[in-house]
Amino acid sequence: MTGTGPTAAFFDQLYASQRRYWWKEATRYDRDADAYRHSLLTQMTLRLIDGEPRQRVLDLGAGEGADSIRLALLGHEVTAVEFSRVGAKKIAAFAAEANVAIRVDTADIQQYEPTGRYDLVICNGVLHYIADKAAVIGRMQSATTTGGLNVISLWSTYSAVPECHSSVPVFCDDEDGIVADQYRSWTKELHYYERTKPEGAHDDMEPHSHSHIKLIARKP
Repeated sequence: MTGTGPTAAFFDQLYASQRRYWWKEATRYDRDADAYRHSLLTQMTLRLIDGEPRQRVLDLGAGEGADSIRLALLGHEVTAVEFSRVGAKKIAAFAAEANVAIRVDTADIQQYEPTGRYDLVICNGVLHYIADKAAVIGRMQSATTTGGLNVISLWSTYSAVPECHSSVPVFCDDEDGIVADQYRSWTKELHYYERTKPEGAHDDMEPHSHSHIKLIARKP
């Protein structure tokens, strides 16, 4: 179930190139929602679970684990799923540094079958690498408890994929496309579009921009 092919190799190389590829700021694990004024999705996720009892969290395509570790520091039970072997090892190492316990599964979310039900399912920055989004979203939704949250971010078709990202297949979604259709019956806690936003999360490529779909939806 581990990642193979050009996309997995691409991320293995990225994650091996720097000690931290994403979330280099010292505040990456801050538990205060006000610390994330540059990331409305992170801010709103923290606000929505504030005061909730221990949540069961599934982080699909967890990267280097910033979202997972932040939520584990808040006391939640977190499973992080990452198909890059290098990324998965870094999640475990960074979690140990932060002194939190996280289950790390090295797997491709296109084949991953969640165990049990989760109160919060995150899929941040992954779905634009997946052609069959509906199948992955369907499993996310089935694995979510009634009243639970799904948190999604992916690139939209509003602007073209930059040339510097053309080395691996990319499958952006229309703003009123697959993601919007799959969540029509869910309560939207947040649903917005970022259009041609300059990329500031990594500095290893030429300046470029992306358009995003951002969604937090609650299962009815």
